[in-house]
Amino acid sequence: MVLLLVKLSHWQWTRGAQKAQHLARFDANQTPQSLTGSVQKGQYLVIDGQFRPEFAVWLDNQIHQGRVGYRLFLPFIPSQQPSQWWLVELGWMAAPALRALPDVPTLASRYQLFGFADTPSKRVVLKQQTETQTWPVRVQRIDLPTLQARLPALEVQWLIRAEKLVDVTAPSRDALAQAGVRPVWQPVVMPPTKHYGYALQWALMALAVGIGAGIWWHKT
Repeated sequence: MVLLLVKLSHWQWTRGAQKAQHLARFDANQTPQSLTGSVQKGQYLVIDGQFRPEFAVWLDNQIHQGRVGYRLFLPFIPSQQPSQWWLVELGWMAAPALRALPDVPTLASRYQLFGFADTPSKRVVLKQQTETQTWPVRVQRIDLPTLQARLPALEVQWLIRAEKLVDVTAPSRDALAQAGVRPVWQPVVMPPTKHYGYALQWALMALAVGIGAGIWWHKT
């Protein structure tokens, strides 16, 4: 039991160190870059272009502050590379009554998009995902190859997590707030300090079990 608890403590400490390294790389990569070179995970991008709201993708079962909703993903066409579309997570929207899909924001202007290159989250799906043949689509997880089969121009390796959206015709406005979308993505869900806390908890439990076993052994 002591060995098991020590192993759990080491595992949580290692996870915390990995998260800390990831956040350090994330914080060091805050200078906006264009799509002129190769893209890396966590890279902060600034892209000028337009959305295609008619191809909206709604990620189902997203809870935010105790409310059920969706995360909205839209294809984005960069002005400098119009042949390559990027799937952009704009943010969270509350689900209407009867679990219907929200109205897709218009977003018909030209925008300057600020966001981070990322890969889709690996979500566990309890049942086979079924997708309609019409747009918008409701999905249980983001599968870029599957979406690319329907949108051949879509980038299949990366998506962009939007941090800020600027309407070039009205740069003083928060375009995401105007669209009724709330950015909720974070680079890590559980911070390193929480992993370190769990590691300390497991270590103290190992110590307690070890001391208790020693006292029991001495008395018997």
